[in-house]
Amino acid sequence: MKNVRVLLLSVFVATAVLAVTAPYAHATLDLTTAGSSGFINDAYFTTTGVQSTGSGVINSFVRLQTNDNVEEGYNTSGRALLFDENNSPVFTKDLLLSEVPVVSLLNQSNQTTAYRQFLLDINQQNCGQNKPDCTSKFLSLDSLNIYLGSAGGLLQANPDDLGTSVFKLTADNIKLNYDLNPGSGGGDMFAYIPDAFFTGTNQYVYLYSKFGEEYPNTAGFEERAVLKNQNVTVTPEPASMVLFGTGLLSGIGAFLRKKRA
Repeated sequence: MKNVRVLLLSVFVATAVLAVTAPYAHATLDLTTAGSSGFINDAYFTTTGVQSTGSGVINSFVRLQTNDNVEEGYNTSGRALLFDENNSPVFTKDLLLSEVPVVSLLNQSNQTTAYRQFLLDINQQNCGQNKPDCTSKFLSLDSLNIYLGSAGGLLQANPDDLGTSVFKLTADNIKLNYDLNPGSGGGDMFAYIPDAFFTGTNQYVYLYSKFGEEYPNTAGFEERAVLKNQNVTVTPEPASMVLFGTGLLSGIGAFLRKKRA
C-alpha cells in the first residue's frame, strides 16, 4: 500500500510539473471556423467573414515579413526597425488614436459599448481541399500588446517602453486559419479593444504582435490596418443579443468586400 501511495504521489507531482512547464498550456481562442469569435480580457475578437478592397478603404500601419517561423514587431515611423517589420513607410508607420475607428457593439454583459477596431490580414500556405491533416494554414497570434505613446517614431527594443499599456493578451493566444479568406489583402480577424482602455493624453498608438510560437509562420506577411474614415455605430436590437456569438457584424461588413486592388 505504501508503494502504491508513493507511486500515486509521484504521478501527481509529475503531472503538476508538466502542467506548469509544458509549452502552450495557456488558453487558446480558436478562430479557425467561419463566424467564430470570443473575448479575452474584455476585448472581442472575431473572424471578418469578408475582405477589404484596397488602399482607399484601409490604412495599413504595420507589416511583419520574415522567413522565420516566429515573427514580431510594432508600428513606427522611426528607422532603423528593430524586429521583422517591413521597412516601407507605406506599410509600417505611426498611427494616431484619432485614426482608429470607434465601433459600438454589445459587450459580455449585453450592454452597448464603444470599442476601437483593428484589422488583421494574415498570409499562410494554402492547404486546399481534402487535406484534413494539413496545418500550414494555421497561424497563432501569441502576443498582442497595445500602448499609447507620447510621440511618434519611437524605437524601443522592449515594447513595454513604448508608452502606457492599454491591452495585453497575457496568457492567451489566438489560433487563426488562412484558408477562411485566402489571398493577400484579405482581412482575417477584427480585434475590438474597449475604448475605455485608451485613457490619458498620449495619442500615438503602438501595436506590437508576435506570431508563430505555437503554429508557425509558413508564408507571406502579416499586416495590421484600420478602416479609413469609418467611425461606425452598430446598435443591436434587443432581439439580436447573439450578435457576438455568431460573428454577424453586418454594420461593419458593409464597408468590406473581397480583394485588395
